[in-house]
Amino acid sequence: MSYEDYQDLMGTGHESREPVKPEDEFFHSVYISGTTRKNHINIEELAGKFQVRGVRYNVDEVNLVITHTKDILAKVVTKNRKDSTECFSFKPGAPPWYGTTRLPDNTERPCPTTSAERAVNDYCNSCKAQIIVAGIYCNPDGSPVLTEEKKPIFVFIRGKGMKYKGVSDYLSDMYKRDLTPIFTPSTDESMKFKKAVVNNKRFVTNITKGQESSNYGMKDVFVLKTGSELPVDAVMKILEVSKNTLIKFNEKFDWSTRVNTKPSEATSYGIPQTGEGQMKMEPSSEKSQPAAESSKVEDTPKAEEKPKQVFSFDDVNLD
Repeated sequence: MSYEDYQDLMGTGHESREPVKPEDEFFHSVYISGTTRKNHINIEELAGKFQVRGVRYNVDEVNLVITHTKDILAKVVTKNRKDSTECFSFKPGAPPWYGTTRLPDNTERPCPTTSAERAVNDYCNSCKAQIIVAGIYCNPDGSPVLTEEKKPIFVFIRGKGMKYKGVSDYLSDMYKRDLTPIFTPSTDESMKFKKAVVNNKRFVTNITKGQESSNYGMKDVFVLKTGSELPVDAVMKILEVSKNTLIKFNEKFDWSTRVNTKPSEATSYGIPQTGEGQMKMEPSSEKSQPAAESSKVEDTPKAEEKPKQVFSFDDVNLD
């Protein structure tokens, strides 16, 4: 008797998943420590400092080149002092969007398209918008910080709660910028793509800590601003990297795929883009950047140094 006779039962059993070590994650979380405490490798993460989980700890700023941005909706509930996501939408493409929970008649639950519409919906009024910004961890001049295997390090921030507005405002500002087109011929469609997808990839994004007043006191927030401008050939390579890592991005952040829905195509701030036609990049063989260290390494220049207008994929392993 063969187990294949019972293949219809696949999906009804239980599989144990080993947690991935922070050092082995593809996308590393960037956050500001709220309290001083020791982490999984016994490094003391200092309150108010940036942590690049699994990569670097206790730094004052983080620089990245954006590869993906994504608006999502998440209804987070607190039970027994622990937060869990009750309903989620990756907002694939244009509306209508649907959540992962269903209506009482078992049909898909449509998502309100604005915060005002969510506010008057009894189920959705606690659902909040979030923004995920992912990219390549880099130095202030835009040169990638590399692992010992000379691979780029991908990081992300999550703009939610009080951190939402600063991230949203930055991306909106980048969308509105009237930058020189890099695609020819220039058409209405290519200009729309440029503003939504390319504009935020044309500069290093510098992230520092700010504070905003809330009903519960002062809260740490992300402050995003543009740094070094990247040359056009580097921007084109970033676009290729974005395509190559699109599947990994969706696997990491589209929680709805863990329920019963298809991965989203939307990966830009403003319009959806598909992930077809994956492209590979061949690394060159010039000088490489030093490997990322595990802790206590500042990735900011000294006060007297000025970031150079340089960006290099030399010796970067992108396979």
